[in-house]
Amino acid sequence: MKTLLTICIVGLFLFLGCETQIEKTDIGYMGTLSGRYSDLGQATLQGVMLAIEDSGNADKVNLIVKDDYGKADESIKALSDLKSSGVKYIIGPNLSSVATAVVPMLEAQNMFMLSPTTSTSSLAGLRDNFLRTMPHNNYKQAELTAKYILEKLKIKSVVVLYDSRNASYSNDIVRKFTEAYMRVGGELNAVRSFNPDSGTSLGSLLEDDKDSPPDMYYIIGSSIDTSLLIWQIKKAGFNSEILIRKWAASNEFYRLGGEAVEGVKVFDYYIDETTDAYQDFEMKYKERFQKSPSWMSMYGYEATRILVESLPDLKEGKDFNTALGISAKKNKLLINFEFDEFGDAFLPLHFFEIHKGETVHKGMVE
Repeated sequence: MKTLLTICIVGLFLFLGCETQIEKTDIGYMGTLSGRYSDLGQATLQGVMLAIEDSGNADKVNLIVKDDYGKADESIKALSDLKSSGVKYIIGPNLSSVATAVVPMLEAQNMFMLSPTTSTSSLAGLRDNFLRTMPHNNYKQAELTAKYILEKLKIKSVVVLYDSRNASYSNDIVRKFTEAYMRVGGELNAVRSFNPDSGTSLGSLLEDDKDSPPDMYYIIGSSIDTSLLIWQIKKAGFNSEILIRKWAASNEFYRLGGEAVEGVKVFDYYIDETTDAYQDFEMKYKERFQKSPSWMSMYGYEATRILVESLPDLKEGKDFNTALGISAKKNKLLINFEFDEFGDAFLPLHFFEIHKGETVHKGMVE
């Protein structure tokens, strides 16, 4: 009897030991989850989480999340932590200033990144271990923006207000836009930087405009700072038009800006929200997070979908750019999206205006 019992127990262990073990791939998410830019990182992360859950491979992917705090030194530590955890593929980062700090380290670490939201041109045209789903701030975009503002919107004078903390992003845009706008005949009244961490009031940026406000303020900043500046412009009684960057247009921006953001303008990439694919994404997002998705969530979702669908090809030995390029062609939400040979993204530019809390599409910029 004891012999039979022993045989049964050994047989049970052998059976359990032979169960198929699901091999998991560790994927990292490095994003700005704390601080003034946290709305960007948190919204992106929610899109990342939904994409993994929606992929049909959630049991094969282990997501490891690291907060870079929107700071270069913290991002280097986060990258080191992910490397120590055995992570090879990373979604992120969110900020251009963070990307410029960590991307040069990737090749030596045999790590690869796909960023949903960075757009600095300082990382464009390079054969490295970095891809992104957001097009970089190129001269063609700057020229299209400048011409549209001057010729279509009849804006003859502009004051640029930009956040100096995300310098690799802001300085890039300021330089290209100011050159393009003056080249097509526009008048640049002033370019002013701001840093809320310095304690200086944002309202002080407008003091020199009291006697002669510009036709337009072009604000390059986070959702919090952009909405606060818009309120200051309205409070001052200026009738200036306002142009913002996509960076600012999070759900938090609409909440903080309220009625003040009515009529605000933005150049962006077109997402057709009437498609079955987008409506399915929106429905699942609302069910999962009890709120509507922002553009950051959508880009996080699509970047993660591209990476997760590429994992089989990556395991077979395809290089990062080739494998992700194949998956990118199956994209569901980004219309006319593609990677070039350097892993830089292309999307056509469109013009939008905010009306009654909605971003209304006005057409492609050509």
